[in-house]
Order: sequence, then C-alpha cells, then structure tokens
Amino acid sequence: MPTQIRGLMAALPTPRALDGSVNLDSLTRIADFALSRGARGIVPCGGTGEYFDIALRDRQEILKVLLPVARGRGRVIAGVGAATLRDSIRLADHALREGAEAVLLPPPHFYRYGDSELLQFFREAARGIGGPTLLYNLAAFMSPIGEDIAAELIASEPHLVGIKDSSGTLDILRRITKEKIPAIRIQGHDIRLAESLREGLIDGAISGPASVVPELSVSMFETFGDEKAFETATAFYLEFIRQIERFPYPWALKWIAEWRGLGSASLPFPLNRQQEIDSAGFRAWFEEWHGRLQSWRNQQRLGDFAADSVAAVS
Repeated sequence: MPTQIRGLMAALPTPRALDGSVNLDSLTRIADFALSRGARGIVPCGGTGEYFDIALRDRQEILKVLLPVARGRGRVIAGVGAATLRDSIRLADHALREGAEAVLLPPPHFYRYGDSELLQFFREAARGIGGPTLLYNLAAFMSPIGEDIAAELIASEPHLVGIKDSSGTLDILRRITKEKIPAIRIQGHDIRLAESLREGLIDGAISGPASVVPELSVSMFETFGDEKAFETATAFYLEFIRQIERFPYPWALKWIAEWRGLGSASLPFPLNRQQEIDSAGFRAWFEEWHGRLQSWRNQQRLGDFAADSVAAVS
C-alpha cells in the first residue's frame, strides 16, 4: 500500500468573501486551527467544502495555500470531485505534484450512474491519476458506491488505496475488514464514528466538525479504550451532530467558524426571519454546550482549550 493514512482529519468548509470568491485568509485560519488542536490532517474541497461550486483554478490555488500550512504538522488529502473524468484527473495530477498525500475521488456529478458506469469511471480515473486515491462514497448526494463495487475496485486497482465512506452504513467497511482487503478505511459519516471505532472498522475519520470544533472530534480518539470516558465523548458528539443536522450542511460549521473568530460566515443565499431565529438559538445552544464540553475535557485532562473564544467577531 503506497500510503498509510490514519487518525482524525478535518474536512474544511470553504469560506467566501462578500463577492463570492474564496476567502483564502479565513481558510488558512481554519486549517491552522484544526491542526493546532489535534487534527492529523486537512481535507479541502470535499463535500463539506462545497467543491462543486469552486472553479478548478481556485481549487488549485486552495491547495497551494494550504500545503505550507500543513507541512510538518499533518497530511493533506485533496478532494478532486468533478463533473467529468478529465477534470478529476487534472485536479488529481496537480494535487499529487504539489505534495498532497492522496486524493479523494467521488463519482462524477450531477447525474446518477449505475454499477457498470461507476466501475468504468473509477478504473479509468485510477489509471489516469496513477497515484494514491481514496474512493469517496458520498451516497446522499452522488451515485452510491455499493459494497461489491468498492471491494472489487480496491482489490483490483493498486492506485485505489482505500475509501472514505460517507454513506451512513457500515456495509463497505465491514466487508473490507471481514475479507481482509488491504485498504485504508476512513469513516466519513459522523453519526457512525463511535460504532466504527468500537467494531474496529476504521483507520481514521474525515470529519467536518473537526475543522471548527476539533476538541470534540479529538475527544473521540483520545478516550477510545476508556469506556466510561468514551461514552461521555460520544454523547457530546451525537448531541452536536443532531444539532447541526437541523441546518443545510455546512451552514452550522461556517457559523461556528465565525463565532470562534476564524472568519465571517458566508451562505449561498440570505436567511429568512425564521432561519435567523433558528441560527440565534443554535448559537445559544452551542455556547452552553461548548462550555460543558470544555469543563468535561478539563476534568479528564484531555487538553485545555478554555481560552478559545466563541464570542462574535467584533
């Protein structure tokens, strides 16, 4: 296997300036924030990063800016999803040449594809990329990658080194584990992280919350093996996930980034009155919840992030 990818990695949201351009300064702050608080890598331009709404040249610029931030601190896995095989290969070639450790490849958007089309796409992509590539099963938004397809591709294509499974099921990870298929197994659906750890199904996780509340996600890995502490960490984690699921993903992550001083939140369209009320309620919940989380972490001696402010940017 050409690369070993393990531990917690932060799936980065893509902050925007008022004119809609990528806010590279804010993105850099978010990446630094995650890496300095326990994430072992960063993942730009995945589903959390809304890659489908970023021009190819901007995605290449994002990578050039983030690689120095991560150098010596953690790995970079670059999302290379696109509408065409040609564009995914172009993005992957650039990412690997610039120094990304691997690329993250979902099915092409926007149409739904069947098993035969997915097999052909991923085979051609893997051979065209020629470097470490993770399948990205983003089943809620893309053509789902079934367990038979995933197992066949990983077993037969040497450049397909593993999978980030964001499907919300454990079928693929269980299959790969049971059959001992050499593969990097990454959980991409936060609600299934605790189960995946308990069953020994994963080598790591790529998580949106790890970008803006890394102390929460890190707690899951820090406490694993201590059942009582792990149960408490899981309870905090699931409470958080259930709250952010009330909103279009990744709105909540952008709001939290703003509240923690990492840059202004930018959404694809203005909020209506009810959404503004819901956002304010979410902020009140977050501040109370974050205080409880930090108090518990301090009691567990897991790390001291008490100085991190959740106040609004002045």
